Amino acid sequence: MLKNRHSYLLSLLIVLFLGFQTAHAGMELQKLSGERVDLDDYRGTGKWLLVMIWATDCHICHQQKPLISDFHDKHQNIDAEVLGIALDGPQRIDEVKQYLETTKVTFPTLVGDLLFVSSHYLELTEESLRGTPTYLLFSPDGELLGNNPGPLRISALEDFIARHP
Repeated sequence: MLKNRHSYLLSLLIVLFLGFQTAHAGMELQKLSGERVDLDDYRGTGKWLLVMIWATDCHICHQQKPLISDFHDKHQNIDAEVLGIALDGPQRIDEVKQYLETTKVTFPTLVGDLLFVSSHYLELTEESLRGTPTYLLFSPDGELLGNNPGPLRISALEDFIARHP
């Protein structure tokens, strides 16, 4: 019983700490140029926003990027855009840049710290970030309508968007 109570209190403290960090820091993101931005700067633009949370060492992310780039290219001038968030952290921004130079990614990518992105993800979805790739889908007015841990089927995404004009 004491062990369960201790685990509960520890979990509560972690959630409170992450919530405090999120409430005060927002989602700490950086452009590849080093400029600090917030995810809210990209939401509510009148287009759907698909956010791909990924990492340079994620094999599935690497497989998904051409599909996500094709989706971005097909929709960016019409109804949807893609934004990548690399979880490698600002301290590895040069590695992210190098990775993107060798990978054919057509959508913009930001770099985020795992702790801050995870806490913001928890706040947005009420779920823990389980791994990469993970996707967030925001409506044209900026409302979070879905999240998807794991690979994404583009046909399912396009069907969803078509059903929710």
